[in-house]
Amino acid sequence: MKLFELTKEDLAELYGPMPEYSSFESIIKMEYEKYLNTDGVQKLKLEKLTKGTKQMSIEEWIVAVTSWGISPDVISQVTNQNPPGNLYYEIALR
Repeated sequence: MKLFELTKEDLAELYGPMPEYSSFESIIKMEYEKYLNTDGVQKLKLEKLTKGTKQMSIEEWIVAVTSWGISPDVISQVTNQNPPGNLYYEIALR
């Protein structure tokens, strides 16, 4: 939070003082917590998706990449599967 305060002071020299925003700190803390938990949440989603299956379908890859925002590299690391060769082509078609 100190960095935000220093930035605010620097910007005040250019744009004038900024009004206090009482929930700013709680918003930053909440977003930081989300950031810290992202990898765990993504891993859980992938484990649920692949539970009971040996190989992810192209449709499952597309959902994980486009809807959940998980990169193919991360999916590959978690599932020990190589991305389909036509993954980006299939995503571009949709």
